[in-house]
Amino acid sequence: MYYFGYCTWLEDAERNKYAPDSVFVTKAKARNHKVEFRAAGTRRDRGWCHLSNKGDALGNDAQGIVYAMDDSHLKEDYDDFDIIYLTVHGDDGVAYDCFTYVLSNPGVPMRPPNFYWQHIPRGLEQQNFSPAYRASIQTTYMEAAECPDADRPPPAGQPGKDANTR
Repeated sequence: MYYFGYCTWLEDAERNKYAPDSVFVTKAKARNHKVEFRAAGTRRDRGWCHLSNKGDALGNDAQGIVYAMDDSHLKEDYDDFDIIYLTVHGDDGVAYDCFTYVLSNPGVPMRPPNFYWQHIPRGLEQQNFSPAYRASIQTTYMEAAECPDADRPPPAGQPGKDANTR
């Protein structure tokens, strides 16, 4: 099974917490999708990454990485997130049918806490995404409302499926 990583899972260390069995395949683009930072539903405690295919996503390409993963990951159930399926276009010229996580009910634009956000620019740099794409993600982040608990500490131990542990 293929997974499309587009946000925090671009950073190797963060992805390995959740999917140590994942294997890099290629960089890829999800056409007519855009990375956003949004609250989960009506919650107002923090923002999360979301892969949107609505509104101004038309004409945009969300960039990420295709990873080969064991099918058992399809049974995972994280609070506030759904698994979706999409086709992405790899830098190797191949189209990949992938799964990924998106917010179940994207709320207002809102930044994630600092500990969560830091994985995103580090991953974009680590995976050598273009400066222009990194700048577009930074702009989207800055346009979102500030996280009301930006300095909350990272989870202690292995993050779980409950939103309060992530």
